[in-house]
Amino acid sequence: MNNSQLRQPVMPEHCKDYHFVTGEKHKYLGRYYTLVVQPIGDGEVPQVALRGEYLYLSAKEPADIAANAGILDAWYQKQAEAVFTPIVAEAVVKAIPYNHKRLPQLRIYRMDNQWGACNPKTGVLILNLELIKVPEACIAFVAQHEVLHLSFPSHNNAFFSALKTLMPNWMEREKTLRTLYPI
Repeated sequence: MNNSQLRQPVMPEHCKDYHFVTGEKHKYLGRYYTLVVQPIGDGEVPQVALRGEYLYLSAKEPADIAANAGILDAWYQKQAEAVFTPIVAEAVVKAIPYNHKRLPQLRIYRMDNQWGACNPKTGVLILNLELIKVPEACIAFVAQHEVLHLSFPSHNNAFFSALKTLMPNWMEREKTLRTLYPI
């Protein structure tokens, strides 16, 4: 991350005014991809496909902004489940030395003001759907942070000691997330 990136304010992705039309740039795992909206015929299913530098969105009504938004959102949800599950599993395995007693129930929601949440009593770990738009290293940071809350409910010295042991560069990842991918 260079100094010019640190100084420029970044608008959160979920605050941008998208129109879901061809040529628009949309983020996925920290990179922008050019959206290509294309019509489909009767009987075909709306879908999104990532090929090279392009996100191809196939829709029955290519000019329908709300429908296109829904199609892309469903694709993001599917991708988030596929990407987040192994990352959380790895975070759980790493946290075993810290007396982690149960597997969390992963839930993926869109949240307005935080990247993740964890309830140590219920074992529910929530990751923000918007994380699918950030680099995997940042997703891993949020997952490890939330998994550690199963053993350390508060941000005390033991929590940060464990986080530093499991992810020595956690502060760099957090800084990248807060600076380049604000929520």
